[in-house]
Amino acid sequence: MKKTVSLAMAALLAVISGCGGGDSGAAAPGAAPAPAKGAATDDKKAAPSGPITLKMWTTEKDLLKSYLDDFTAANPNIKVEAEFMGDYDEMAKKVQAGIVSNSLPHVVQLGQRHAIPQIADSGKLLPIESFMTKEEMDDVLPGFWQRYTYKGKRWVIPFQASTPVIYYNKTLLEKNGAKAPDTWDDLIEAGKKVSGNGTWGFNLNTDSPWYFQPMVWNRGGQLIKNDGTPSLNSKEVVDTLRSIQDAVHVSKVMPPNQIKTSNEDFIAGRLGVYFRSGAGLAGLKKQVGDKFQIGVAFLPKIKERWVPIGGNGLGIFKSDKTYEEASWKLVSFLTTKESTAKNSMSTGYIPIKKSAFELPEFKEHLTKDPNFKVAIDQTQYLRGEGIHPADALIWSGIIKAIETVHNDAKADPQAVMDKLQAEVVDYMKTYK
Repeated sequence: MKKTVSLAMAALLAVISGCGGGDSGAAAPGAAPAPAKGAATDDKKAAPSGPITLKMWTTEKDLLKSYLDDFTAANPNIKVEAEFMGDYDEMAKKVQAGIVSNSLPHVVQLGQRHAIPQIADSGKLLPIESFMTKEEMDDVLPGFWQRYTYKGKRWVIPFQASTPVIYYNKTLLEKNGAKAPDTWDDLIEAGKKVSGNGTWGFNLNTDSPWYFQPMVWNRGGQLIKNDGTPSLNSKEVVDTLRSIQDAVHVSKVMPPNQIKTSNEDFIAGRLGVYFRSGAGLAGLKKQVGDKFQIGVAFLPKIKERWVPIGGNGLGIFKSDKTYEEASWKLVSFLTTKESTAKNSMSTGYIPIKKSAFELPEFKEHLTKDPNFKVAIDQTQYLRGEGIHPADALIWSGIIKAIETVHNDAKADPQAVMDKLQAEVVDYMKTYK
């Protein structure tokens, strides 16, 4: 099995490399830093007798600093060296390179769709549930666990959780007699009213598959069936791709080939509606300033209304018992109800714990700006599709499929998705 997983991991590294989105401050792609002291390079390492240093790989440049300072103040015998590894794709590549070279940190921050099955199957990652009580696990919003559960075990604890929402330029919509869309049909109609003279109805953020997925669900379909079988060429998936093609070439409410500049376009007032993570609210408000009034709403309903989970979680790699216990102490600190509420209030992420919603400071925060409450209210429609070894391949394939129909009004969505279905089926043959 390990040899098969290694071959599939190599294939996955190639897929992730094609997903784009690296950060200029990250280490070279695939490069694994030196092993952390006490990490899983030698199962016979002795436990340290004095103060210890934990190595943490993170996708955050600055956000964690105040949390880590507070942790060190409360735990003076544990020092944390946090190393920024780039975005989720870069992190996945470096972790997988670290698995091959036996050079891993103690604690890692992983994106919810970024190679968790491969990392778990390597035997290097500890199930996070092995550190937690039932009460602690039950306090996490149940829908958030689905994207971190594999082969019946919870491997990573949600840390920064989000759902996609739509942001809308309230000023632009009202000026053109349009309202915030509640359904897909509303979105197209509103788009027609505001499109023209360099302005467009709507667009998706660069992580376009994250918005594609609930469009499939809301038509009654799935990307992956409950038994793990891909269904990427089903009617619901093909109809979703065709609806995007029609938005570009028929109703002309979506700009062709401008997904990469969608954030700039929205900030500049060139988009009526913008699909993006609810975690982006605080940043968007700062970027837009007083140019126009921002509104936030649920994802548009089609036949049904469902939303996926996004964001990241924290995992612990095997080492010796002392380092593992210290690692859990750090992860536990970062995911207390107080920490998760603080994180939410400063960004727009959703608190991962039910108990955080009862904190007086969090309740007060929601009364100050109702826009922050939209993503939280939308969790009633939260749906998790279990993690899958081919997640990265599916993600990159959907990006290419959307690009194809953007570029070609005559492209056949069925043929496009048949091709991706075949690629995923072939990949799973190598993984199994």
